[in-house]
Amino acid sequence: MEVNMQHLFSVGDTVYGFCDGFFGSSDYETKKCVYVTPIYAVFEYVEGEFEGGGVILGYEPKMVNLVDKWKFPTNSII
Repeated sequence: MEVNMQHLFSVGDTVYGFCDGFFGSSDYETKKCVYVTPIYAVFEYVEGEFEGGGVILGYEPKMVNLVDKWKFPTNSII
């Protein structure tokens, strides 16, 4: 089975910090997944300058091994 966004994210998942630049080179805000399909996921900013706004993340194979550290960062207390 090929990995897709529905394997990586579920509605309600929260991602923290830089996320290896997948959301942009200056995006460090906390985001919550509000919708997910096999090819993309929609996230809502839950804090910061863009709070209440959204951003779409498209699937890229290189993100597969990175997503867990976005959800559970080791350098912060959640």
